[in-house]
Order: sequence, then structure tokens, then C-alpha cells
Amino acid sequence: MKIDIGEFNVANLKVLQIASFNGNIGDNANHNGFRRRLESTLNIKIDFTNLEMREFYQSWNLRNFNSHSFIEMCNQHDLVVIGGGNFFELKWDYSSTGTTVNIEEKTLDQINTPIIIHGVGCDIAKGATEITINKFEKFLDKLTASENIIVSVRNDGSYKTIRDLYGDKFDKKIHLVPDGAFFMETKQFDYPELRNGYKSIGVNIVSDMKDIRFDEKDEDGVSYESFLETFSNEMNEFLSENKDYQIILFPHIYSDYVAINEVLSRIEDKYRRTRVVVSPLLTGEGAEEYIFGLYANCDFILGMRFHSNVSAIAQNIPSIALSSYKKILDVHSELNLSERIVEVNKKGFENELKSLIESTMSNLDEIRASYEQVNETVYNESLPFYEDIESLVNKIN
Repeated sequence: MKIDIGEFNVANLKVLQIASFNGNIGDNANHNGFRRRLESTLNIKIDFTNLEMREFYQSWNLRNFNSHSFIEMCNQHDLVVIGGGNFFELKWDYSSTGTTVNIEEKTLDQINTPIIIHGVGCDIAKGATEITINKFEKFLDKLTASENIIVSVRNDGSYKTIRDLYGDKFDKKIHLVPDGAFFMETKQFDYPELRNGYKSIGVNIVSDMKDIRFDEKDEDGVSYESFLETFSNEMNEFLSENKDYQIILFPHIYSDYVAINEVLSRIEDKYRRTRVVVSPLLTGEGAEEYIFGLYANCDFILGMRFHSNVSAIAQNIPSIALSSYKKILDVHSELNLSERIVEVNKKGFENELKSLIESTMSNLDEIRASYEQVNETVYNESLPFYEDIESLVNKIN
């Protein structure tokens, strides 16, 4: 859905946003849409200060949430936003909250600025302990008890995860919100990736978390190597049968190049040299406008990553989710789009994929129209969250 930003009021709002700005390009799509939606809701020009979340990670160890400098930075802004991103993974024993958002209660007590936890993913797929689950419960207790803090999780099964862990304790205290990428805006460029005479399909495949995504010991499970071989065969067959199409391979993060290289090595040379293109790997603010603008030039998208699918759906681009991770199943379930999924970590997935590609190519306009309806629903369901933000900001002024 297009958002009409219109004319801004003269007042400015200083917002500190702690998030990933130089990681997965899907995060940039998230910020793009959230910021546009926020400015549209508030009708205020917002001055954003970006603070890279990775600087707080133990691996980078450049900042500390529980430092005087961080508290002072928060209090120098009108609003603090944490997210979006998958920051509520409950696997970090070192953290006072069990998550990468390692903010102690005494720190929160010293931050006077209102805080928005925006569309954060809550995930236990990578592991959680009783200790981290208990820490996170106390953290949510603290957050949701404050009139100065709004908490929201994104529509990827995170709300259900919290409910599975804590029952109905946090019902009506936490917003379930669409990922910000549903509201993003892209731009059109002079794309060298688009070759004259060919239509395009976009493909996003990944190589991270192979042990979680693919387990041949599971019933009907397949190995990562088996997936690569089978999927590459399907792409060769697609190119053989559809001579007016090219494939654009989209990396969202540097490790996606590993998967791309594995597929390229299996594509027939006559196709690899003439009808397969690899898009650039771009990061940082504005990169999403190029990459997801290129998505918009594809007839349809085959995507493994969360934001590959969300960014396609948001732009009414027919998509097929190459599901190997729970959040892909969950977001499509919440959008009532489960029919757009192929579980590529299951034996025989190639038959379902072939059938869904054929039906997609035959019904592109119908799928685009159905996505328009989905996006209308997503927009309307997000209204209470943005209305609460508006009420909170009005209290500031």
C-alpha cells in the first residue's frame, strides 16, 4: 500500500534508532518502511540518528547498553527506537535479559526518553535455556509495566513464541506488528542486470544455519547438498523450457554468495554465461532502494530469506517461499499465504516447486491482486501500533 506522506509540520523529532544498518539488506528495507510510516503517522519531519546494533554485540564489543554514555545519548533524543531485527533470540546466557538487548533494569530507570521496541523477532529456534527464558520474562515485565515504553514483535511467529513460553501473560501488552518492509518504498535505476529481450525471475538462496535448516535425519528431510543439487536441476530445466527468461540471483548478506556459487557451479555453462545474472551485494541505508527496486522488475521471486519474501509481497510481486526455517512458515501463515510455500528441506520438494512455478507463471495478475488485498489488511492491522506511538509522542510535545 502506498503511504501518502504529504506536507510535514514544522516541528522536528530527534529519534535514536538502535538496529542493524550494515548487515542483512532486509534490515534496511525494514527501516525504510518503518520510517516512512512513522513520518506519515506523525506528520513530523524526523531526524534519525543511526546506532549500529552490532556495536553492542560481544563479538564487536564497542559499546555497552549499561553505560553512562549510552544513557546520556538516549536522554539527548526525543524518542528511542530499538529494532526492527531478530534481537529477542533467547540464547545469550551472558545477557541480563537473555537477549542481545542487554539492558539492565537500573539502566531503563535512568532513561527518561520514551522507548519503542519496534517489530523485534523473538526466536528460540537456535536454542534457549531456562535461565534465558526467565531473564526474558523479567525483562518483558519491566518493559510492559512502563507507560513510557511500547513493545512490539513482528509477524513472523514471535507473538506465538512468547505465548508458548508465558501463556497469556503478555496478551494486550505487546503489539503484533508487520515488519517495516511492508511499507518500504524503492526506486528505479538504470539496471545493467536487466538484459534486453529477457524477462526475469529473482532467486534468493542462502548457506547460513545449514544444520538448522537442513537435517536429513528428520523424516523426509534432505541434506543441504541434496537441496543444492535438486534446486539447480530445477533451474536448469526452467531455463531450458522458458527461453525468454533469465535468472537474477540476489545475495542479501555476504554468506549468500556461498550458496550462489554452489548453484552457479551446477548450472549448465550455456545458461550460466548468457541467462544468469548475480546482483551486487549492497549494504547500508539506501541500498534496499536499488536491490528491491530490481526485485520489482522480476515477474516473480523465489526466496529463502524472510525479507526476500516480505519485500516481494509488499511490492505485489508474485513470490514462492523456499522454506527451510520456521519464521518463513509462520509469516506466510499469519498472512494467509501458506499456499505460496515450498518446503525445500523435504524430499520430493522439486515436484511441488515445479508445479507452483508453472501455476505462478499462468496467474501472475491474479497473484498480484491477491497481494494487494494482503497489503491492505497488513496496513489496517498495523494502525493500533502507530496510533499508540502517536499518543506517546503527543505526550512529549
